[in-house]
Amino acid sequence: MASRKEQKEAARERRLAEERVRADKARRERRLRMLGGIAVGTIAVIAAVFAISSGGGNNSAPKPNTAQAKNAAATVTKLLNGIPQQGNTLGNPNAKVTLTEYGDLVCPVCKDFAVGTQSQLIASDVRSGKVKIVWKALETASQTANHSMFVPSQAAALAAGQQKLGWDYIELFYHEQGDETASYVTNSYLDGLAQQVPGLNYSKWSSDRQSPTLAGQVSSDRLSAANAGFNSTPTLVLQGPKGQAQPIVGNPTSYAQLESAINSVS
Repeated sequence: MASRKEQKEAARERRLAEERVRADKARRERRLRMLGGIAVGTIAVIAAVFAISSGGGNNSAPKPNTAQAKNAAATVTKLLNGIPQQGNTLGNPNAKVTLTEYGDLVCPVCKDFAVGTQSQLIASDVRSGKVKIVWKALETASQTANHSMFVPSQAAALAAGQQKLGWDYIELFYHEQGDETASYVTNSYLDGLAQQVPGLNYSKWSSDRQSPTLAGQVSSDRLSAANAGFNSTPTLVLQGPKGQAQPIVGNPTSYAQLESAINSVS
């Protein structure tokens, strides 16, 4: 019988294979449509998406006052405290190296990266001002059971970013991530995360996250990923004074691998 680790890796390989098949299909479909039409269509339906997903309760919604939620919020606050944020960017805006992360908040591989190697990166290179991280949306795992909430969840993080707390929201999502095969992402879930972000103006966030502008930014991210041929998450693109490194697809094998790529472009 395969070990738990082997089963987990096998499941991830199956999901990555499914993502590649979906990406190939998407590329064929894109050839039959005008890019402008895609972007306009995405923004046009965002109001309907919110309307469909706004009702009903959610047993998986975070409970802001539970010990688990408080511990997650404390961990994230400690990691990010004092590091500048602006929109979807974490770190010194003048950092020599930019790491662009294409991610899906429901993706378990992204979570492994976020709570592991990326935490090391933030605590070291981002905090020191050497590296800044730019978040971009790429739908992968959300296609399984949370497709209708992909744009709203990404817009929720971007809305927090308008208060310079976007990465707090992203990190909290990962720390409280559910099973990718369950339809746990609802407005109630997103609201519960927002209530855990210290200093977030909830009323403003609640209004901002429904902005068509943010939906348009998510659409732009997806097109950017598609044009670059990216179809897996996380996909990490490092750029610095010496150029751009080969994109890292998936969770880096170690912090040393990521650090080597950073040094190659800095």
